[in-house]
Amino acid sequence: MNDPMQPPGLSGAGEAVAATKASGLQGVITSPRRSLALIDGVVVPLGSAVKNGTLASVSDSVAVVRKNGERDVLLMHPEIDKRPARRERP
Repeated sequence: MNDPMQPPGLSGAGEAVAATKASGLQGVITSPRRSLALIDGVVVPLGSAVKNGTLASVSDSVAVVRKNGERDVLLMHPEIDKRPARRERP
């Protein structure tokens, strides 16, 4: 039986589960007392192990993971290209 609420392009239940499983940076929580990142569905406190490295920093929409002396920058919205706003001249 066909599911009328199923997103287009998915034919089986297994595909639907795989399509909804999120990966990467999904959210951040920052306060003066702590910083957390939601990465691959897991809440990770600053300084904890994640993705074979350590969560080094968290900001509004970015988390930085250090591994083997290198930085892996995780963006919450990697498909968005952010650019500084241009000021209009009077």
